[in-house]
Amino acid sequence: MGKKARKERRQRRERKKSGDNSVKRVMNVLGGSFLVRENFVKQFPFMVTVTVLLMVLITNTYIAESRTREIADNTKTLNDLHVTYIQLKSEIMQASKQSVLTKKLSDIGIKPPMEPVKRINVVENQEIEQEEKK
Repeated sequence: MGKKARKERRQRRERKKSGDNSVKRVMNVLGGSFLVRENFVKQFPFMVTVTVLLMVLITNTYIAESRTREIADNTKTLNDLHVTYIQLKSEIMQASKQSVLTKKLSDIGIKPPMEPVKRINVVENQEIEQEEKK
């Protein structure tokens, strides 16, 4: 029993010491005494570098997310415009059919021609000049 009791006492002391160390560490941080230690002064440039890199990472993430949102909005707008384009193209195709045009123009009084289209021949300038001289 003597050995077990000694082990328990040692463990209790170690627990108390480790608890005291954590309290001391917290007090050092709150009190600011860690700032004047030699280790901190040596590590300061590294901490500044890490802080700057973290700020760059946060900025990069923000920009990437905003671009992603912008691309999603543009894709949605593009799809809407494509649907509108197809709809308008369909309406124009429907409106330009000969049967639809005939119905619309008959209300105004214009009727489709019953005779086939006649071809007009244009004579070149030389032939016209020769005809004028005669």
